[in-house]
Amino acid sequence: MTQTNQTTLAPKRKLSKRGAETEQKFLDAANEVFWANGFAGSKISQIVASGGLSVGSFYHRFADKTELLGRATDRLLDDFHKTYDSMDLSRTTNGDAFTMLYRLTYSGRRLIARHRGVYRATAELAQNDFSGFGPMQAIGPAVVEAVRDVLPEYADQLPDNHKTADAAYAVQLITMTALQTELGMGPLYPKDPGAFCRVIARAACGVLRYSGQTEAPVVTFDGEQSQ
Repeated sequence: MTQTNQTTLAPKRKLSKRGAETEQKFLDAANEVFWANGFAGSKISQIVASGGLSVGSFYHRFADKTELLGRATDRLLDDFHKTYDSMDLSRTTNGDAFTMLYRLTYSGRRLIARHRGVYRATAELAQNDFSGFGPMQAIGPAVVEAVRDVLPEYADQLPDNHKTADAAYAVQLITMTALQTELGMGPLYPKDPGAFCRVIARAACGVLRYSGQTEAPVVTFDGEQSQ
């Protein structure tokens, strides 16, 4: 996959091995507590207890809950870059546009699932102000650029007059349905991840006006078996 534009990350702090492990425990605990209670409903004492840590250790590393969420967001963005920069969306690897969009949906859903507490907390803060998503706002455009880069390889499966804007619409469809469903707002979608990804990839194919098979991905990837 073409390397995505790098979203802004906070400068990495140099930590000892023990310090890094402790910070990861706080971030893991925050992800779980934010998922269970939202940002406003989460207390530092709950995060500390969930991680089996101490209040003193928390304030040694974070000024407050907001800084903790910011650090968790940095980890999410780092995971995003590792996931998408290593993803191959090429025709050679995927065979058809449906499989490429399925791969994109599947990887996006798994990324959100790994950080669903962070997404819930951030969505809560951004409810009335989209800027509350902060550097996470750059994720969508980066994925759109990556899809646009590979679409010429699928030209024979797309209409001659397809528009470059269609790629943005398809990616928006994938990202929003994956996010909302992972956060519990898509109860009518299939519960099985593979079935969910097939439904959403088919819808994205419709946006691109793709002509080809939409029954199942034609290759196996990331441990997901072709169905």
